[in-house]
Amino acid sequence: MKYGAAIKVVKYAVLAFLFLSGSESTSQVEFTSDTGRIGWGERATITARLGVSASDNILTLDSFPQWTDTIPGGLEILETIGPDTVIAQETDPSEWDYVIQKSWIVTAWDSGFANFPGLQIQKVPTRTNGKNELVVHAEIIDVQWTTSEKIRRAMPYVIALIILLAIIGLGYYFYKKYKNKPESSSLTEPENILPPHIVALQKLENLKTRESWLKGDEKTFQVDLSQIIREYIDRRFGVSSLDKTSAEAVSIIRLLDISEADKMSLNSALMLGDQIKFAKFKAAHDMHLKSLNDCIEFVQNTKENEVD
Repeated sequence: MKYGAAIKVVKYAVLAFLFLSGSESTSQVEFTSDTGRIGWGERATITARLGVSASDNILTLDSFPQWTDTIPGGLEILETIGPDTVIAQETDPSEWDYVIQKSWIVTAWDSGFANFPGLQIQKVPTRTNGKNELVVHAEIIDVQWTTSEKIRRAMPYVIALIILLAIIGLGYYFYKKYKNKPESSSLTEPENILPPHIVALQKLENLKTRESWLKGDEKTFQVDLSQIIREYIDRRFGVSSLDKTSAEAVSIIRLLDISEADKMSLNSALMLGDQIKFAKFKAAHDMHLKSLNDCIEFVQNTKENEVD
């Protein structure tokens, strides 16, 4: 017993050290939970919120804990949600213009406490409402069905099987009919697919001609600019950035085989767009034009070499 207790103490000491060393948090990181008490096998959601000021030039997610399977304190991670960018609430600090948050759905299988900055969750055995006893499984009763009851209960499955076989038969019939159909003598011309840099440059030039940022529509301009450059990156480098936050897109761009100058100019354009879209930051007209020109230069510098 003493040996097992010693191992358990060492285990939680190591997890606490990893927590403190692997999740450096600034004063703007806030932890919350939907419950302060969790029973064995029950679920709880822990949320970390990172406040961001519009005046920040560089945004990093290194402040978030890098938890994957377990959380220090004996909590098992069932699902990770985020990170996502949301608008700051009225109850948040005044210096927060927008918030990046990440959540973990967890459960527990032992007793004790899980401690976080400004948050403590108690882990307790799941018990009944009556005596101090653990919950036990209900008694299993063996039910004997009559023949008619078995037929009645199996009938929906039999009907479903008949319908499925009918669908398969019709599919096979039309497949054979289509396969034996003579091919048309006229040849279909191949679809003319433009290279990604041609499509992106056409859209960027059109966006530049509209000059919507000069007409009081800066937010729509930044949304269109972000979508155009993300579509180009996805087609050109075979990645997926359209469904990502700007912070996640920046992480993807860092891994691309391009120059550091191109990475920095594109990251600055995306972050400026986030400040305008979420923090209502008012940028000068020349800043919008610079972001647009940086995106055009990025496409020209990273386009595929055309082959004759």
